[in-house]
Amino acid sequence: MRALAPLLLLAVPALATERAPVPRGASADRLQAALDACLRAAPASDRCFALQLARARTLLATDPAAAHTLAQAARSAVADAHDAAENRVAPLDFRRRNGTITPADAAALVRGEEQVRRLWIDLAEASEVLGDAALASGRIYREAAENYDSTVALLEEHGRGDADKRWRLRAKGKHAAAFTDSPSPGEGQKPAREAYDEALAAYGPADPLTVSLALTLADSHTQLGRFDAAEPLYRDARARLNDPAARLDADARIMRLFTRMDRRQEAEALGRDLLTRLAATRADPLQSARVYLDLATVVAPEEGLPLASNALALRTQRLGEKHVDTARAQLAIATLLEALGRYAEAEPLRRTGVWALQGKLFAQHPETATAWLRYGENLLLQGKLKEAAGALRSAEFSVRDSVGETHPQYGRVLLLTGMTQLRQGDPQSVGTIERGLAIIRAGLAPTHIDRVQAELTWGMLKLMFGDAATALSQFRAVGRAGLERAAAFADYGAAAQRELKQFSGVYTLQIRAAWQLAATKP
Repeated sequence: MRALAPLLLLAVPALATERAPVPRGASADRLQAALDACLRAAPASDRCFALQLARARTLLATDPAAAHTLAQAARSAVADAHDAAENRVAPLDFRRRNGTITPADAAALVRGEEQVRRLWIDLAEASEVLGDAALASGRIYREAAENYDSTVALLEEHGRGDADKRWRLRAKGKHAAAFTDSPSPGEGQKPAREAYDEALAAYGPADPLTVSLALTLADSHTQLGRFDAAEPLYRDARARLNDPAARLDADARIMRLFTRMDRRQEAEALGRDLLTRLAATRADPLQSARVYLDLATVVAPEEGLPLASNALALRTQRLGEKHVDTARAQLAIATLLEALGRYAEAEPLRRTGVWALQGKLFAQHPETATAWLRYGENLLLQGKLKEAAGALRSAEFSVRDSVGETHPQYGRVLLLTGMTQLRQGDPQSVGTIERGLAIIRAGLAPTHIDRVQAELTWGMLKLMFGDAATALSQFRAVGRAGLERAAAFADYGAAAQRELKQFSGVYTLQIRAAWQLAATKP
């Protein structure tokens, strides 16, 4: 009888915890009803595991918090089943290692170890859904990354065959993507590169998994400012996609790259095309909201404001008022209001948005750093110097710890800090501005809008201090940059005219500096 005991112990749990099936093609309501019935019948086992995860996946888009709770319950039940299975296998394993195991026990041990392995795979699946729910609900990025990492580690050790290998690489891509909008975007670079390289070697460049991981790696490059590395990856991946929805997603990523690179004409053309395609395909409202916001940054503010407002409404409805993506929409509206000179209206949106980002992404995230910088700029332009100085101190801390002191963004912090100091009568102001300008010049092309604004500011200061010669040189350089930006448009249409109009005041300043310089000559 002793030899039969392990067999009975292994067989009984398998029968007791036989998984309840997921109804094929079931609606969300029917799935919920099946899950409720299962939990009433077997509340303390992993019998409802498949139903719990299936229902959790249907909730990701509408109620990610509920999806997270369900996935957590599923993982807990499987963890208990796994511990019980390992306890049953342990005595048999002990006999094997000591050479006292019988043939019947050896066969039972093989079956028991396979059951433990399958439960490890179940834990990997539950961890992945937990990661999806954490991202969807705007929870701290680290939770999503850790869950995806658990999935990868479990599949590396216990996965078998090509299906599990592909699953592992997809999960590794998700792990990398979780860092894209995190306080540590550089952490995603290594797993993104590893997953892409492994898929490329195993499946080739045209395989859908390789293409998906190429987009993830390109996103990582973009977030780190490595635009030259990102663009060819985006373009190659996009060319290999046949599915219209996948192409739309790739184009949306490319549009964001163009926006970051200040290639406004290309971004606008692509964004308008995306809106047409989104309307035709009835895309996910959150995807539409992202395109609305991206397009709003490159069109005229009068047109961009309703686009951003639509995005805010969609995100508030789907995600709620406190979600990080809702805060991003608020900040986009603030930017457009400022472009229209409505700084006082933008101020509360900036204040709410920056604290929301800091709460979710922390101070060291590049996005939080930008939000503090723009908030400080808003306050400076309103003449609220004390408040501006405080916001810019926060911006300096965030920028320094996220992208470093050689990044052009740090130069902008110094530039605005110096302007604030100047208006407060601080003698260190000019030195601060000079330091910022040097960093901006080293990191940005002469036609980049941030570089243009910095050069214009320096020229106006020189004119104010009586150095008409330097001021004239500055205004000429800014004027040339304006002409180059306008000439880059395909034709002399509304967009090119709008670009030139922004620079009209520069040519007035150039003439004024020339007159002032002439007046000083003997």
